[in-house]
Amino acid sequence: MTDRAEAGAPSDGLRYAAIVAVLLVGGIHLQQYDSILKDVPTIGTLFILNAAGAAGIALAIAGLRGRALALPALGGIALAGGAIVSVLIARYSAIFDYSEPTYRAAVVLSLAFEVGAVAILAALAAKSAK
Repeated sequence: MTDRAEAGAPSDGLRYAAIVAVLLVGGIHLQQYDSILKDVPTIGTLFILNAAGAAGIALAIAGLRGRALALPALGGIALAGGAIVSVLIARYSAIFDYSEPTYRAAVVLSLAFEVGAVAILAALAAKSAK
């Protein structure tokens, strides 16, 4: 029996949605790095690392099947979840001497992408763990 035929295996549609969700999270971090954060110490580096991590996770999800998808799905949850926590800390306090002054459009969009990614990746992890 192939991984695709396994009972409870994630559908290709769920895998594709997870790939897109993770790439959206990384993409907005890359865009924000390029537009306003490249000169911010530590934060700029973290935004590049987020984008690189998202690309790696997306590639892993694209290349794996069955139960092997659980690990990159959990990695994606950690990536997006960490970004959510970080932006909330930056908004209401400071993180690495950086604070986010307002919920500007890019921040709201980033939070929406991250929450969506966590939900999709959680479904992928649950389906692949069966």
